[in-house]
Amino acid sequence: MLGAIGIALMLGGCSAPAGLAVFQRDAVARDQLPAEAASTEIPKLENSRLLVEADGVRYYAAQGENRTLTCLVAVSDARPGNFIGGCGSSRATGQIVSISGQVGKSATLVTDGFETKELVAQGWRKIHQNVLVGGR
Repeated sequence: MLGAIGIALMLGGCSAPAGLAVFQRDAVARDQLPAEAASTEIPKLENSRLLVEADGVRYYAAQGENRTLTCLVAVSDARPGNFIGGCGSSRATGQIVSISGQVGKSATLVTDGFETKELVAQGWRKIHQNVLVGGR
């Protein structure tokens, strides 16, 4: 497996997601993480939602089993089995986590309503209300 899940050391103590409304809707089949990404051991990811597909990459938000972590997982459509992910505190406000690596993209996950003008000025491109790609 070419993927890896990096965990930010920003663990929170809250059991509910603080900043992503996407978790308030019912999951559908397309929200399921691909098997290779869902089978990672730390953390065990569940409650995933597909946020956006852009430039051959699918971006998912997922939560760890205790829901104190919110994760961003980027899965390459061009290279099956190739993904990267990272997690941050579900209590975070603003940027939850940034990832970069094997899918050829850098991405950051932000909470609902977070002002992204500064990130855009730094070279990030907003592809979803919660996902920006690129950066420096």
